[in-house]
Order: sequence, then C-alpha cells, then structure tokens
Amino acid sequence: MINSLMVVAKVMLYLGIMIYKHGMMAWSWRLVYIFTTLLNAVFSTLQVVLVFGWNQKVGISNFLFALGDDAIADFIAGIQFLPSSIMFVNLCPEGSEGASYAMFTTASNTALGVGSSLSTLLLGIWDVSKQALESGQVYGMAKLTVLTTLLQTSGLLFVFLLPRNREELLSLSHHGRSTVAGAIFLAAVGLGILFSIVDALLNVLMPGWSGES
Repeated sequence: MINSLMVVAKVMLYLGIMIYKHGMMAWSWRLVYIFTTLLNAVFSTLQVVLVFGWNQKVGISNFLFALGDDAIADFIAGIQFLPSSIMFVNLCPEGSEGASYAMFTTASNTALGVGSSLSTLLLGIWDVSKQALESGQVYGMAKLTVLTTLLQTSGLLFVFLLPRNREELLSLSHHGRSTVAGAIFLAAVGLGILFSIVDALLNVLMPGWSGES
C-alpha cells in the first residue's frame, strides 16, 4: 500500500507541474498560491471525514481516501514548484547564482523541517494517542485537524508580499538592498537549522519527547 501511495504521489506531482506549465503560466503568482492554499485547505479539512469514518459509510475505504489526500498534496506541490523555482532563480544576483540558489533552497527545506517539528509539538494539545484512537476517542484528532488546517491557510495573510509575476519581481531589485532584511533572513535560516538539529538529537536521545506516540 505504501508503494501505491508513493507511485500515485509522484504521478500527481508531475501532473501538477505540467498543468502549471501548460495552463497556469499566465496566472498571477499570488492567484496561484491563493488557489493552491484553498485547495489544500479543502482536502485537509476532509481528513475529518476519515477521522470519524464517514467515508466507509459511503463505500470508500480508508486507504483510497488517504490515497486521494496524499495525491492532492503532491499535486499542489507540483503546481507550486515552477513559480517557486522561477522566483529563486530571478532573486539570484549575477555572479553568485549557485550560492544564492543554494541559500534559498536551504531556507525552503529548513522551513519544511521546522514546520513538521512544530506540528508534532501540537500533538500535546489534545489527546491523540494510539490508545485514545483505539478506544474511539477521535474528537481530539478532529480538533487538531481543523487547527492545523487553519494554520496552513493563515499563509494567505502574507500573499500580498509576493510579486505578481517575473516582471514585478525584477522591478523590486531596482529598489536597492537592505542589510537589515538580509540579517533577518540569515538569522531566521540559522535558527531554523539549529532548531532542526536540536530536534533531531532529542528524537534520538529522548524518543517521544515532543508528544508523539
């Protein structure tokens, strides 16, 4: 089953990239991220259906329901891949493209790791332990699903900071450079990497410290 999930996920990732390339290239980057964020929110909220087992009442197995959610997540990642890459490439100053691109991708990957770790810490808010789920106490999981969906959707509050397209992105480079903004960026990346390292060490030395079952 896990292999099936991986295969479908990769196919949907490729499909997302192709759909953006052939059907959404003319869209504003802001519109792309609004669309994908709302689409993600819809399917993330549908996990409540899986938690309560409502999907089985209409004849959809848990595996197929989970397969659809995982596939949509990779589909969305595929749509966002090209605009993100275009932004990264155009932000790289001439002469230091390699180092700049590496820094941007490091920041992106660090954010994914930190986000995953912080979401694990949320497990302690409600009882979502294996024992609780096996005994039918699923309301904690449902509440956590709604909370994480709202947190994911909160990114829409910052969409106005995105340039609308490549031309607007290039025009921003003519407004000069900010030492303060650069220092904040580097500090955020450094703290993110440090947090990820500490989190990984604690997971090895103290399994379950963050509340996961």
